[in-house]
Amino acid sequence: MFLKEFFDKELQCTNCDRTLSSGDEIFISLTLPNERKMPIGVLDKVLSKHSNKVHCKTCYERIKLS
Repeated sequence: MFLKEFFDKELQCTNCDRTLSSGDEIFISLTLPNERKMPIGVLDKVLSKHSNKVHCKTCYERIKLS
């Protein structure tokens, strides 16, 4: 069960914890890894595992205005 949860981690907004899905506009902070550690795979799974911050459009605009 633990491995399934690890590999099936959903992409969520860092600020409001809303689960992001296909068609959502997202804003991401990602530190580019070196060539040997370059992530490969389905985009939402790679981003959920390697991104520093992920924001939905609503939270990003709220942060940008403050």
